[in-house]
Amino acid sequence: MSTDIDPSADITSSADIADSADSADSGDAHRSSGPGDAIVVTGIGAVLPTGRGTEALWTAWREARPALAPYRDPYVRTRKITHFGHVPDALQQASRDGVPHKLRKFGTSFTFNAVLAAQDAMAHAGESWQAIPEDRRGLYVAQDDSTELSVAAFHKALDQARTDTSGQVGADLQRVVAEAFGNAATFNPFTVIRALNNNTLALISIAQRFRGDCAAFVQDAGAALSALQRAAFSLRRGDCDTAMVVGAGSYNEPLKLAAQYRAGHLSAGGRGGDSLRSFDAGRDGTVLGEGAVALVLERAGDAAARGAVPLVEVLGATLRPAADSGVGPAGPAESARGLMAAHGVAPESLGAVLADGKGTVHHDAAEAELLRALLKDSGVPVSSVRPILGTLGAAGPLAELALAPSLFAAGELPPIAHLESPPDDGTDFVTGTARKRRIDSVLTLHSTFNGFAGALLARRPHLS
Repeated sequence: MSTDIDPSADITSSADIADSADSADSGDAHRSSGPGDAIVVTGIGAVLPTGRGTEALWTAWREARPALAPYRDPYVRTRKITHFGHVPDALQQASRDGVPHKLRKFGTSFTFNAVLAAQDAMAHAGESWQAIPEDRRGLYVAQDDSTELSVAAFHKALDQARTDTSGQVGADLQRVVAEAFGNAATFNPFTVIRALNNNTLALISIAQRFRGDCAAFVQDAGAALSALQRAAFSLRRGDCDTAMVVGAGSYNEPLKLAAQYRAGHLSAGGRGGDSLRSFDAGRDGTVLGEGAVALVLERAGDAAARGAVPLVEVLGATLRPAADSGVGPAGPAESARGLMAAHGVAPESLGAVLADGKGTVHHDAAEAELLRALLKDSGVPVSSVRPILGTLGAAGPLAELALAPSLFAAGELPPIAHLESPPDDGTDFVTGTARKRRIDSVLTLHSTFNGFAGALLARRPHLS
């Protein structure tokens, strides 16, 4: 059974979730966990505008090479949406080809990306992962809001009706609806699954044989943080022995694009692929994108028992109303500080902060104030991968968590691409060249278009 949950209904931190689980077991909400109870990532898969896998993302970030291209869509004509973070066509086709043929009519392009990312994460987790019983595999999916059947689907159907040369000339409503649902002859009610917010969960669970505990979450970056919270909770409570967390979605749908344009969130694209300029004085908006990221989570003890290599330890996450909701930066900053304090991490001891950096005038100003309140001249370097990927929605927080192993291994923090005039506020934004530094912990910050702010804390895993 799957569950659709709005992040506004789940704003507990993973640290609090862990305490609740411990309390249920022993009555002591403050019992410390042993190393074997830590939640670690053992497999990563990514299908992103930068390509397949995290190495492609890491290389693009280090080289300050954006994956933002002129917007294109066969069914949408627009002069307002100038650029977009498209998954490369060849990779999109590989994602589709990776889904069993009989399941393709039930999915969308971004759910196909999610299936491929999950497949890659499972392979990365090692052959011994396959021995975990299917009913002990948890699946927790974050999906962007879906408007399938999309405007594009009806555009295609109407265009076909307009050019019809058969005896049934004209746009017959029943035929248009049937064509939009993917079956020109008869209406196929099962295709409605494409419009459900648990579509990604359903497709992965069938294609990759997940039969254990599961949940689906919706709405932007907050959905990914909620999925991570639920996965950690289920692992600690023993509901599953492994947890796949997947974030997937695409802003490439006319109604979504129009809404963001009307809200004034999008860049005019005057600098081409370099138009998303996080925190820069010359920023004028974000660039939207698409993609999928999948992570295999396990209890550290279980991972060690099967010989898996832990890539990163996930400490916790927070999600709460943001400045857009009238709370101001003090609330999110206090939540982030509380998350770090729960795990013995002082702000000044952080290895790096990965900021959201959407590139809109409003969002970046609010986040700069949040960074000031959180770091207070601590000297912790701040960067962002947003100018490379664009704003991804549900895949965003997982993409940044997926970069943590590269940060640990490389000992450097790549700069914020195109940042020429950073805020003069004491925050140490990384510009120009990578910052050489040992990084043992990473705090990532996230904001949503619907008024929530979140943070995710991770660290280098203990290797023994």
